[in-house]
Amino acid sequence: MWAFLLGSVAVLGLAAGLQTAAAAPSLSNSPVGGLSRNEPVASHQCGKGQHWVPSGYAKHGKYRVGHCAPN
Repeated sequence: MWAFLLGSVAVLGLAAGLQTAAAAPSLSNSPVGGLSRNEPVASHQCGKGQHWVPSGYAKHGKYRVGHCAPN
């Protein structure tokens, strides 16, 4: 009885997993897949005497968002 129950749950889970994986679109081949990571989202206008510092990991692994910094 338990084997039948576990087997049916496994089959239902497998069927649901395969259906969900097939339903997800692949955006890498799509011509309208959205913005790529190489394109800037916005142009950054820093004030006079400042420059743009892109986001990334600073020393000691701390993440910093992009910001304007003094020259």
